[in-house]
Amino acid sequence: MAADPVLVLQLHRLGDLLLTFPLLRWLRKKWSSHPVWVVAEPHFFSGLMPFAPDVVFFPPSHCHVLAQGQYAAAINLSSNQQAADCMAQLRAEQKWGPIAAGENRHIRGYWHLYRAALTHNNRNNPFHWADLHLLDMVPPEDIAAMQRVLPRPTGTGRVGLVLGASEKAKRPDAQFWIRLARHLQKAGVRPLFLGGEAERELGEEVGRKSGLNAANFCGKLSLREVGSLMRTLDLCITPDTGPMHLADHLGTPVLNLSMGPVHARETGPSAPGQWVLRAGMSCVGCWQCAREHLFCKRAFRPAAVARAVLALLDNPAGNALPAAHIAGLRLLRTERDSMGLHALVPRLPEESPTCRAALEDLWQAVFLFLHKAAYLPLLHSRVQRLHREFPLLSRKLVTGLHSLCASCAGHIRRGSPLPADFWRTQPPLLRLFSGHMHMTLQNTGYSPQGWQDALRSLGALAAVFPKA
Repeated sequence: MAADPVLVLQLHRLGDLLLTFPLLRWLRKKWSSHPVWVVAEPHFFSGLMPFAPDVVFFPPSHCHVLAQGQYAAAINLSSNQQAADCMAQLRAEQKWGPIAAGENRHIRGYWHLYRAALTHNNRNNPFHWADLHLLDMVPPEDIAAMQRVLPRPTGTGRVGLVLGASEKAKRPDAQFWIRLARHLQKAGVRPLFLGGEAERELGEEVGRKSGLNAANFCGKLSLREVGSLMRTLDLCITPDTGPMHLADHLGTPVLNLSMGPVHARETGPSAPGQWVLRAGMSCVGCWQCAREHLFCKRAFRPAAVARAVLALLDNPAGNALPAAHIAGLRLLRTERDSMGLHALVPRLPEESPTCRAALEDLWQAVFLFLHKAAYLPLLHSRVQRLHREFPLLSRKLVTGLHSLCASCAGHIRRGSPLPADFWRTQPPLLRLFSGHMHMTLQNTGYSPQGWQDALRSLGALAAVFPKA
């Protein structure tokens, strides 16, 4: 008798599906006797099938049929109602993610709930989405041991320029690409312009004005052909977009131009040994820009980026890079930290960890500790680091944490749920935690047990931090 399948629902974009591949590989290994079924958009999975793990894909139109089945496990990585309804109807020994519950939804899994709470509230998030897909099932140390295709130049002299992204704010404009291509060609590098049908006009403009019409492949290749071409590149220069994750998955060296409302620590390239270039600004990693102009985009000057590209091509290991030539930008490399989780490490000589990095590391330890008490020593060390290196920030965080405790206690005495905008009323450095706590309480329907768990978490944190 055939074993029950494992079902994964991923109904989001191309990049989201690619970030699901590490989970799919792990499921194929963990449940080796069970087929793995994946529900995804056909115009995404059809082109990715030559590069995907050994799974069976279904379109969302099959959800009503799949909902009638029996599964060994079901994992919902989607936020839409169709996926939640499917999860509510199907039978499975284990379920993770959003599940429809009448007019509401219930989210199963500590890390799935954390992931859901990031919507419009990802500032200071220290976890990569590919890791978050795994953490409810896979310990961090096992994530580190998972097989990955590491980036390796091919020696062809070809460099891919991925022109597009899902939002205009996330990509450079045509003039940037034109000037960058000219710089690279002058240095003896062969730039190729990559993109889908949506980038056809942009590709034609960049090709024509750069004098490199023959290098324009935008709208001319299938996704399968783009993947095959990426395997011939020495470097793929790309904003945060689906093709970036494809290059990363295939082992193509990546230089991610991280600009606009994106956070490279959560959605940048995930394989160890890739590169991220982002503005040296405190506000990077936002969900939506609140400034009058996208100043983070202005930091990306074509000549400076070209110098960084040429330095990486000459020295793929990234030793002794020319910091002075890319002023205003920070160059970071992807790694796996001591716990096995994704990390971004500064690689220019004068760079040192910022208060932003220290705060992200602190929250990483907080959420790991709240999930598993064994991470208390890690939390202690990061609290001490923040207090030692950024004492004013530490004091503000402690004050805000104790104020949050008092506010929640007041709601318990009154027997009232938290207002809908409660998490937004907290100081920005606390919102990652307040948003998670708020959603956790909503997920329990503000039950007495939910309140008790929230206060226990607050008390545990308050005891760790130094007194204000």
